[in-house]
Amino acid sequence: MGSRRGQLALAAGFVIAALFTSAAWGASLRVLIQHTPNKTVTNRTARTINDIVIHCTQGPFAGSVLALRDPFDEASAHFVVSRTGQIVQLVPVTDVAWHSGNAYWNLHSIGIEHVGYVERNVFTDAEYRASAELVAYLAHRWTIPIDRSHIIGHSEVPDPDHPGEFGGVDHHTDPGPYWDWSYYMKLVRYYAQHPVLPHFVKRITSTRSVSAPPVHPVTRTIVHATPVSATALPAARSTVAPGAVVHGSPLWWSGVDYDHRWSKHIYKVDFYVDGKLLYTDHTWPYSFSRTKGWDSRTVANGRHMLTELEYGTGHYRVRKQIPIRVENVPLRVQVTGAVSDGAVAGELTLGVHVSQAAERVVLYADGRPVSRDSRGPFTLRWDTASVADGPHTLEVYARDAHGHRAALTVPVLVANSGALPQAMTRNWVTGRVLAPDNLTAVDTDR
Repeated sequence: MGSRRGQLALAAGFVIAALFTSAAWGASLRVLIQHTPNKTVTNRTARTINDIVIHCTQGPFAGSVLALRDPFDEASAHFVVSRTGQIVQLVPVTDVAWHSGNAYWNLHSIGIEHVGYVERNVFTDAEYRASAELVAYLAHRWTIPIDRSHIIGHSEVPDPDHPGEFGGVDHHTDPGPYWDWSYYMKLVRYYAQHPVLPHFVKRITSTRSVSAPPVHPVTRTIVHATPVSATALPAARSTVAPGAVVHGSPLWWSGVDYDHRWSKHIYKVDFYVDGKLLYTDHTWPYSFSRTKGWDSRTVANGRHMLTELEYGTGHYRVRKQIPIRVENVPLRVQVTGAVSDGAVAGELTLGVHVSQAAERVVLYADGRPVSRDSRGPFTLRWDTASVADGPHTLEVYARDAHGHRAALTVPVLVANSGALPQAMTRNWVTGRVLAPDNLTAVDTDR
């Protein structure tokens, strides 16, 4: 790819955006088109570009650009932003840059380097501003949601080889604790409402002073952050790989890279779970439901066999099996409104909280269903006047859409008449007992 092709790749977005936005677009975002061989030439579209990854260079502007253009470094980014707000584009957005240390994330994201250091508070307002203008434009052009689930730091990219670890395969921690995410996201949202289009230049000039006052109303509160280990980050998106332990909706990429796709003329990939075909992808890079991933809650916890079947021309077929283990947090039920072995009277009202999205909850009294609710927040009711005074057994049952169940048994004493034997009244509290969050049931997992 030459400079001309790179410019056209971004300029295509410029033309389309201009057709569908108002004349409020500015033109102060200066971009210099450069070239790097460190990329994978693809045909990415808005359907396959889902995220933006924020990096910092750990070095000066010119040296960082040179390093990312060096074929021996085997690393790149789509853009580099200087401390004075200048931007160099090295890889067309439609191509894959080698920036995140995770092949799947490279395929589906845009990488942006920022001049700075993880351990130093050196990011400038001009740098934040230029990057926010760029990200707001890219988010509009490629339909990327402006939130922290889709605009993330390199430290939040999953390690493809070690589920539960982050920072890519090399555990990077950039942009680091001094990157002001709150201020940055406010800027991105501001420029999404007051958009700026890229303006291509033939050379970089230092027209933005580092000390220049901001030209936007977004305020910044300086906080001296304490470095946080990348492994302590809460964003634990698991990834399907041989022997992996997965949970939630793990990302599942076929592994068909650009070269393999063309050498074998791969045109689709089938995805099987325990021998059952669940999904077929006809668009490279062939993944299960794109960034939605595979919902592992549809199966029980334990070992499962995933299978990929590649189809190519000339009767090419390759089957790849991937043994994994599913470990999802069990379905849990909590009940308020009664305590185990407590006395109840009149109409008993139970509040039910389910840890996962539930389809319905049912209350059984002595094995007979007496109340049900299929819409949260769940409430169950039982008229104790319909039964005789004395001990009874309640069971609260919950079920989710995937068939996972949890049942909680609550022994109670109905005391409506007050005529209980003296030996029993000494051991029971009369009247309704309210004890929030005191009873919990755990998923029986089918």
